[in-house]
Amino acid sequence: MNKKELVAALADKCGTSQAQAGEFVNAFTETVTQSLKDGNPVALPGFGQFIAKHRESREMRNPATGKMMMSKAKTSAQFKPSVGLKDL
Repeated sequence: MNKKELVAALADKCGTSQAQAGEFVNAFTETVTQSLKDGNPVALPGFGQFIAKHRESREMRNPATGKMMMSKAKTSAQFKPSVGLKDL
């Protein structure tokens, strides 16, 4: 399911227009993104949890040249499904 299909399904389920459902999806993604940037997890009981996972820089081998180099430290988003979602 892509974003357009999600917006259409939400509009159908909630009885709203696709424009309103699209605004909701955009607001939801912006809110989750901002919360993760601030270092706060977003938990949705029965669905799962979005967390910001920090990865330290580490020494790695460049596969093209075989030389050792340092990777960059980075923070990425991770989703952990709840037990109820895992059982699907």
